[in-house]
Amino acid sequence: MKILFATPPVSRTFLYGELREAGSAAPALGLLMLAAVARGQGHEVAVLDGVAMQLDAGSFAARLTAFSPALLALSATTFTVAAAAAAAAEFKQKHPAGLTVIGGPHVSAAAEETMARFPAFDLAVIGEGEAALADLLQALDAGAPLTSVAGLVVRVGEGLTATAPRTPIADLDALPAPAWDLLEGFPQRYAPAPFKVRQLPAASLVSSRGCPNRCLFCDRSVFGDRCRFHSAESVVALVRTLRQRFGVREVCFEDDTFVTHRPRLKAICERLIELDLGVTWNCLARVNQVTAEPLDLMRRAGCWQVSYGIESGSQAVLDLIGKQATLAQIRQAVAMTRDAGLRAKGFFILGHPGETPGTLRETIDFALSLPLNDISVSLMTPFPGTELHRRATEFGTLIPDWDRMNLLTPAFVPHGLTAEALLAAQRELLRRFYLRPRVFADYAGRVARQPSLALPLLRGGMAVLKTVRHD
Repeated sequence: MKILFATPPVSRTFLYGELREAGSAAPALGLLMLAAVARGQGHEVAVLDGVAMQLDAGSFAARLTAFSPALLALSATTFTVAAAAAAAAEFKQKHPAGLTVIGGPHVSAAAEETMARFPAFDLAVIGEGEAALADLLQALDAGAPLTSVAGLVVRVGEGLTATAPRTPIADLDALPAPAWDLLEGFPQRYAPAPFKVRQLPAASLVSSRGCPNRCLFCDRSVFGDRCRFHSAESVVALVRTLRQRFGVREVCFEDDTFVTHRPRLKAICERLIELDLGVTWNCLARVNQVTAEPLDLMRRAGCWQVSYGIESGSQAVLDLIGKQATLAQIRQAVAMTRDAGLRAKGFFILGHPGETPGTLRETIDFALSLPLNDISVSLMTPFPGTELHRRATEFGTLIPDWDRMNLLTPAFVPHGLTAEALLAAQRELLRRFYLRPRVFADYAGRVARQPSLALPLLRGGMAVLKTVRHD
């Protein structure tokens, strides 16, 4: 069977607005995992990452027609699902016998609503896709009913049938390596956001799945709430493949729980030190899960930046959203990170439940008081599947428009605030953080160490300046 795995063609402007030059062109790692599974079963497979490749609708359609798959497997977020449906509809028009599959975080959280709204999708994969895809392809080969495959929502006539839920994959090491070789121009064409990397070319990895935390705004529809980890040996092997086969010099670990399993973290770092691959890397961590000892080991293993989900500078807000962190823990984690010789980045969200003009001011002041090297400031977005989406009207006004849910456009406004106030606070924090001499000096140092980053960082910096120009 010929199978095309794709993300829909959407522009960087659509995704990031005025921050388009600071946005990411990293490939969809999930697609590469699924493509590897299908190829392992003997199918003819291609990958078309319309988002990362910045394809317009015409170019996407031309490539789709040229490959002429029997099955089009699309992955989408809430913000891009309408574009995925448009691509599926065009495919069905030209290939009436073709099968369209939708997967990803959005449809896992809102499967039946998505399928009802977009009839061009024939079926949806719910949760982790690798095992479900393998069984689906076997059923298609055998001519078995698709309703016999667990983890799907299948269009049957005019109705929808949800099959039995699927058990999360226990042994992540049993999965094949992502099919990076199927990406046209990898890795040079697929750079992460310029502020996120120290050297190029770069690639992303996810080394664990599942999150046991209960933040009000997070959705665990895909990976669940139980942590599962690739072994240290598997993680290092993937890094080694990226370096030796593809020339990658930087790895971005995207999983929230990268530092959670301390023995595994230690083993990864020690092996990277031993191999001395010349690869730098960055990761995410929770402020209540870091100590000085592993941070020092991480630096010696090539880590240069740790990013923390700080979210708010108000303890009352942190408690309300279930962050399970204190302002003191945040200060300590950032200080330890800097003392270990690592850069620290903070993720902030404005417009939480319970947010007020006073808590916005607390967050701005707190962010500016921390010795952070970089920040990201988004707007609270109650995605389908989150507790906040279910309870949104309890805390404010939800604009239930999937096309607004890009983390930058106000989709939720807490009681007592306005969308304009949230945008003004976002601009103020970005402006006051970045227009400081020490931040300019920090980025100048990065460019001096890696001149190839000069143009991407300049473009990203200009994008930030355009965003804050109203102030």
